[in-house]
Amino acid sequence: MPVPICGTDIEKMPDVAFVRAIAKAEGFYTKGTIPYRYHNPGDLKAVKGFRYEGQIGIGKGRHVIFRTDFYGWRALSRQILLIEDGLSKHYTLTMTLEQVAKQYAGNWRQWSFNVARNLQCSPQVTLGELLGVKETHEAPDDSTGVSIPYRVSV
Repeated sequence: MPVPICGTDIEKMPDVAFVRAIAKAEGFYTKGTIPYRYHNPGDLKAVKGFRYEGQIGIGKGRHVIFRTDFYGWRALSRQILLIEDGLSKHYTLTMTLEQVAKQYAGNWRQWSFNVARNLQCSPQVTLGELLGVKETHEAPDDSTGVSIPYRVSV
């Protein structure tokens, strides 16, 4: 099933292409797979002390079970947005697909190859290049003086 989005311009957004490539690599589009059955296109695992919106359980291998595909897509998309905004605890914009795969997937070589093939790029592409984000800076929030991350798009 496609990512639940409206309009055609958004279809060309790098993060949409990336989440779809991840879902394909995880087997979400194949009936009967864990990602398909659990409405979990990113094959996301449960995190102790954290519950995803729409999470209704934890299945085999600690995979999150979502109420519907919508919640699974939303959870995966939010993980990508955390990376884009420099707020991910695990991934940075300077990491390559291959480096991400080593942390994200059990069969990391195959995963990075499949995601790269689905995106028609190299497994050596950085997430910043892939997502069209040049760099992340810290900017002071004028009202509080606290630094907040912001993106500079390519």
